[in-house]
Amino acid sequence: MDKDSIIYYVKNTVDKVLKERFSVFMKEASSIHDVLKDFVEAPADYTLRGGKRLRAILILIGYWSRKWRLDIEPVKDVMASIEFLQSYLLVHDDIMDRDELRRGGPTLHIWFRDKCVNEKLVGDCIHYGISQAILAGDYLEALAIGSIASAPLPPERIRLLIERYSKGLRTVAYGQYIDVLLSYMPLRIATEEHVLKVHELKTASYTVELPLHLGAIAAGYIEKDFLDELTRFAKPAGIGFQLRDDIIGLYGDPSITGKPMGSDVREKKKTLLVIKAFKEANPSDKKFLEEIYDRRRPEEITEKDIRRVQEIVKDTGSLDYSEKMIKDMEERARSILAESKYLCSEAKEVLEKLLSKLLYRVK
Repeated sequence: MDKDSIIYYVKNTVDKVLKERFSVFMKEASSIHDVLKDFVEAPADYTLRGGKRLRAILILIGYWSRKWRLDIEPVKDVMASIEFLQSYLLVHDDIMDRDELRRGGPTLHIWFRDKCVNEKLVGDCIHYGISQAILAGDYLEALAIGSIASAPLPPERIRLLIERYSKGLRTVAYGQYIDVLLSYMPLRIATEEHVLKVHELKTASYTVELPLHLGAIAAGYIEKDFLDELTRFAKPAGIGFQLRDDIIGLYGDPSITGKPMGSDVREKKKTLLVIKAFKEANPSDKKFLEEIYDRRRPEEITEKDIRRVQEIVKDTGSLDYSEKMIKDMEERARSILAESKYLCSEAKEVLEKLLSKLLYRVK
């Protein structure tokens, strides 16, 4: 297979597996009660409406990491599992961040809220939407575990995969806890160390490290030295990925990102961009940033306010600081690939290309 076509091949393959799985679960739910159709249909639409399938690609690269074997059947279910996990985490993330759009459509708590309103159900439709979305996220997590368990792999590898998955999910939870705490911290006490720890525990751990590890374990590559090497690549790659995501969240074009302008500002995300800007800002701009991030309600933040935040981040050199850090993370990740004693040349080449896509994308 041409290495440049792997991304498209994986997306098509994984989407097919996901559709097949959701079809099976739709039949299962419908056989229990017809009202359960929405409970499967909504997360299915949410999962299938978009996504780059980056994590599934990394599972396959982990599987092929030491021998470019070009088989995919034994690991397809594991690849699908990471997409169920991704949807599960995003559904709950959307609730915590109060997001209303995801991948060009409504988030699940908004989907269920609107369903409640349109069908004239009795009660608080906002709470109904949140409640059903939490359950849908839990359901997706169950599908992730089930997908790993059903992979046509030796039982001992299945056990190791579930252990590694569990550790990965715990790590993400630790990161999310700090992230939510950070969002409630006064801007003056939030630090760069807080932000980078969140990026390490959340994005780097489950966007890069966990998929690579799952793929390697599925192939039987369980040596600690090799898994540690994958981790040393994953941490800077994942942190750089999230730093780019934060830049897109502040400056991205809504027509490309699918999110409203400056959505990260209204969500009061204390990114490295904001924390560094606050540290370097003059007293007037410091006071303004504290007003936006510590006191003003999201609905009170105007486009003019967002544009001023954008200007402060640029004028203080904070944007350049993040760009430099992304470059530093790229160099660290590339050096790990270059020095690898385990990765085959094809895996190195694909990971180098993916690294560029991760760190220099526009959405």
